[in-house]
Parts: sequence; structure tokens; C-alpha cells
Amino acid sequence: MSVIVANREVNVKQTRGSPKLPTARKSGQMVVAAACLMLAMIAVLGLVTDVGLLECSRLHAQRAADAAAQAGARELLMATGGIYDENAVSAAQTYALKNAILSSNVTVELPPTTSAHFNSSNRYVRVHVKLPTRTTFMRLFLRLPVVNVAAAATAGAVPSPIPVTILTSSPHAPAALKVSGGGTLRIVGGSVYVNSDDAQAASIDGSSTVEATEFDVVGGVDHPDQIQGTVLTGMLAESDPFAQRVAPEFVDASAVRYPDGTMGYISPTSGGTASKPASKSVSSDTTLYPGIYYGGIKITGGNVTLMPGRYIMAGGGFSVSGSGTGISGTDVFFYNTQDPYRTTAAGAFADISLTGGANLFAPTAAIDSYYKGFLFFNDRNPDNTSTIKLAGQMAVGDSAPLKGYIYSANGDVQITGGAGSAGLGVVAKTVTITGGGTLGAIDKTRIPNMNIVRLVE
Repeated sequence: MSVIVANREVNVKQTRGSPKLPTARKSGQMVVAAACLMLAMIAVLGLVTDVGLLECSRLHAQRAADAAAQAGARELLMATGGIYDENAVSAAQTYALKNAILSSNVTVELPPTTSAHFNSSNRYVRVHVKLPTRTTFMRLFLRLPVVNVAAAATAGAVPSPIPVTILTSSPHAPAALKVSGGGTLRIVGGSVYVNSDDAQAASIDGSSTVEATEFDVVGGVDHPDQIQGTVLTGMLAESDPFAQRVAPEFVDASAVRYPDGTMGYISPTSGGTASKPASKSVSSDTTLYPGIYYGGIKITGGNVTLMPGRYIMAGGGFSVSGSGTGISGTDVFFYNTQDPYRTTAAGAFADISLTGGANLFAPTAAIDSYYKGFLFFNDRNPDNTSTIKLAGQMAVGDSAPLKGYIYSANGDVQITGGAGSAGLGVVAKTVTITGGGTLGAIDKTRIPNMNIVRLVE
């Protein structure tokens, strides 16, 4: 084809397809495509950013709900005003605030009403939290400047039978657990845990042996080869399993309040009063009744029956001695303290000492759900240096004359010659066992629960 341009003929080569577009037009389309692509990338980046922010907020909100629920549950363990304590609500709100959740964004259910499994249970607390989170992409394109991220958690005091037969709480004492006297100490149905970090925290003399499935020590053992079973040293200290168990509280000279909200009063067979404590001395056949004993109990003879219930030794301690003495009590609990109104002489802290015949069984849950499994509970007061001494008896299996746990967080427990210990467990500052014997709370109905705060939802 030829074209005449300005009186000149120019030959132009014919090409197939669309004619070429001008360079400027192609550049414009590329700019538009790049802009669209960039906008899409920004949108994706914004969405990813928002998703990341919301996920971080979700994790933070869940941690806050978990901490708040557990704080509330811990307060339930220490409740003293009834079935549950309103302080649990305050504790949950406080811990939510510590995790940057405003009180207006916290809802505490006590008892839970929206739980999947624990509705209406006063031993659990459920916490709902909201955490307002500012957005970027959602703010611009979805008009959601703030998203409320929600989380919930349920925690409770879960009862679990104590897994140890002997636990010593002293953190540094040498020979916190001492076994001597040439006998064999058998641990049945539980483990041994020694919290002392001393190099000889557990002392087994050269003529004694210990049989235990598990023997755990924070520090060391002087004769580990004389222990039959697994021995683990260098362990982390175990906390007091009964630390949150509340002791009876004196409200006036004639009454104590128990943590389950019930009241106890002076026993009709008490030997003294708050202002004039005097030991209840027994030397002949007698029946004793539960309640406060100002000046304690001293039994030197006769057959003595203790009726079921809670016995408060307000000074003077509790002692049984003398040949031919027989004492029996089923579903009995002893709290050993001082007379708060007269702390000297007969009102002072004193030992628990059993060297005569005794058949004493701690309460079952059916009789006393709060102090289930506790036979002797020694006041935690640091001024209480009293000792719990058991001597002179030996029994194995169901014939064990003493059943339950001895708890003396700041005191010593001494067991000599077996002393009817086959039905016992011990949690104490230090434990000394002389002459061997069998130790183990073999009656499952008389083992106290250790309450563990645990998230359940």
C-alpha cells in the first residue's frame, strides 16, 4: 500500500493484528494496575494486622480471665463466713484489673450460672472479661474502630485426697525426718516428702530401714542404701497441702466459730473456764463430750469414751497415760491451741501425748466434711512449740487404733514403737520415728482432702 504525504509517496508495510497503542496510554494502564495491586496489598496487610491484634487481645483476655478465676477460687478456699465468701468476687475483679481489664468489663459469677458443667456450685467461680481493641483495616473499610474481644474461665477448689503419708515442712532442719531405733519403717499407700534442703534432711540410722514406694527429699539422705524404694533427692519444695485449711476461731469466752459457719461451745465436761482454765482430769470410767476444754484433758486411768465431734484443747493439751487406761472415740477431731483469755499455766500451749491404750478415729466426710480425716490439728501460731507424742502401741492393718492425719505445721511429731501408727499420716515441721512400725492412712474414708485451685473450663 502506498500513501502520498506532501507530494511524496511512502510505502507502508501492512501488519496483522491490532495497531500499536501509544506509549503514554500503556503507561497509564500500568499505573492503574499497580495502584489497584498496592491497594489490595494494603488491604491484606491491614487485615493481617487486625487479625494479629485481635489474636493478641484474645490471648491477653484469656490470661486475665484465667488469673481472675483462680484468684477468686483461692478466696473460696479461705472462706470463713459460710458456704462461700464474697471476697472471691473482689479478688477476681482485682486480678482482672492487674491485667488491664477495667472493672466495667468484668463479670463474676459466684456460683457460676453459664458454666457448661459447674452451674450453681458454690465451690467454683466463673469470670467473663471484655478487652476493647482498636483496629486499622476494619476501622477504614468496615467501620469497626473498636472490637470487644471476650474470654471466660471457670476455676474451683477441687478436692483431692492427699497423696503423701509423711511430709515435713521445715525448710532447713537437719534430720527433718529421723528414723532410728533399729526397726523397719513401712510406708503403706503413700509417699514420703522431706522439704528440708539440708545435706542430711532425712536421717536413717545404721540399724534402721525404710520401705517406701517413693521417697522424695529436697536436700539429701545420709543412708539412702537403707531405703527400699525409689529415692529422689534435689527435689523442689512441696507446699503445705493444708495451708488453706482454716482453724477454729474464738468469738467470745464461751464459743468458737468453725469455717463451715457452725458454732462450738464449752463442753459440759470441761474442767475449767476461759478465765480459770483447769485440766479435765480423768482416772475412772467416764464419757466426755465435744466442745471447748479450757485447760485441756488429762486421762490417767479408766475406760473413757469420747462422743463424736470437735474437741478444742484451749490450753493444757491432751494426754493419755497409765497402764490399763483405755480411751475410745469414733469421728473425733482435736484442735490443740491455747486459752486466748489466759495464756499462762493451764491456759498455755501444751503437748498432745498418748502413751496408754487409745482407739481414736478421725471423722469421715459424712460426719464432718470440713475436718474429714484430721485426728490432731495443732495451732499454727509460731509461739506454739508443743509436740505431738505417740508411744507404746503397735498395730497393723484394720486393727490400727489410731486412724487419720496428724497436722502440726510448726511443731514436731514423735512416734515411738509403732504407736498404733498403721492408720496414720503425718504433715508436720519435723517427724521422728523410733523403733520402726507401719505408717499409712489405710482407711480411705479418713484421709483429708487437699484442695487444689484449678481451672476447669
